[in-house]
Amino acid sequence: MEQGMSNKVLYASYGALAGFFFPVAATFLHAWLTHTPLSLQFILQEQKSNDLFWVIDMAPLVLGIFAAYIGKTRDFYENILNSIPSDVVVFDKNHRYLFVNPFAIKDPVHRSKIIGMDDFQYCNYRKRDTKIAEQRQEQFLVAKNTEGGLKWEETINDASGKPVTNLRRFYPVRDSRGKMKYMIGYAVDISDRKLLEEKQDVLIKQLTKTNRQLNDFSNIVAHNLRGPLGNISSIVALIEDMDDMEQQKELIGFLKPSVDSISAIFNQLIDSLHVMHDVEIEFGQNNMHECVEVVLKSLDLEIKHSNASITHDFTAAPEMYGPNKYIVSMLHNLVSNALKYRSADRVPEIAIRTRNESGGTVLSVADNGMGIDLARHGQQLFKIGKVFHDNPDSKGFGLFMTKAQVESIGGKIWIESAAGKGTTFFIMLKKKN
Repeated sequence: MEQGMSNKVLYASYGALAGFFFPVAATFLHAWLTHTPLSLQFILQEQKSNDLFWVIDMAPLVLGIFAAYIGKTRDFYENILNSIPSDVVVFDKNHRYLFVNPFAIKDPVHRSKIIGMDDFQYCNYRKRDTKIAEQRQEQFLVAKNTEGGLKWEETINDASGKPVTNLRRFYPVRDSRGKMKYMIGYAVDISDRKLLEEKQDVLIKQLTKTNRQLNDFSNIVAHNLRGPLGNISSIVALIEDMDDMEQQKELIGFLKPSVDSISAIFNQLIDSLHVMHDVEIEFGQNNMHECVEVVLKSLDLEIKHSNASITHDFTAAPEMYGPNKYIVSMLHNLVSNALKYRSADRVPEIAIRTRNESGGTVLSVADNGMGIDLARHGQQLFKIGKVFHDNPDSKGFGLFMTKAQVESIGGKIWIESAAGKGTTFFIMLKKKN
């Protein structure tokens, strides 16, 4: 009876500390272990010789201590995970959320709600686009079957619309048989690093482009200025050796063409530099009929002299978005080239059109002139100082300038041509956002 009394006191103590669940659980556990009918448990507890009663009686306390330890351990690690300044999540093998730290989801309501959901369910819950969920599901499946997990970069817009780039990682945790038990995911915000990398890439491209331009300019100066400067030097030497004033005046008159040539080359070089470094370009919608009228008026003498037929059709796209001075300049250069390199065998015909495409608005200028052998000259086509036909007015600046203008405003330029059959230039400019 003393043992029974001690058991009852012990149970009462456990009940006071841990509730009445543990004595009941201990009784059921004892019945299961000893295969004793539950109805006999209270009688058997009076037997002093059964040592198993002590173990069963202590089970509630052991379970309570173990639960407390597990709880403290869980709290310890959760506190660590919750303090990490990075997204930390844990998924089950079916890609359902088991744990999410506050850095991943700040709102405690949403953080609690996501537990047990997958990404699709959470996107629906938050009324978000499921495209990100689809991408993450694909990454999850790849990581699930990849030793060591998977790492990738993901860029999405935050609530303010600002792009945020995260370096994400899925790491599968496997059991002794190699089967995945759960997946750990974490992410680090690398937006600042990406921004620096992008700026570095832009700077490298600018430096490379500037270096190429310096080489081009030095080549054009050496090539195009050598002749006029040589002429000036020779004429000046002759003037110095002559005493006849009339002959000196005549020789001085020969200086003007060389000086004009040097002036034109320098002006074109300066214009090229302005295009490449013009950071305050004013964009707007441009009426293409008005732009063409300006160009045709400026080339009126050349058009009449060549009897050229010029047509234009802007029905599909009556406007182009960009700087007005650039669009007019591009048109002027392309139409001027079509007139300059016309065929001697036929009357010049030039067709100017626009059309809409998914990437933007396309301007085309087609002629039936001399054409260009692209297999031979295609790589040199837009380089400064390059000419492909014998023409005294050719300086090799027009196409270079046009390409520089197109690219400086984010456009593209390309060409279709065949020697003796004519040329079509295409310029694509982006539409207004």
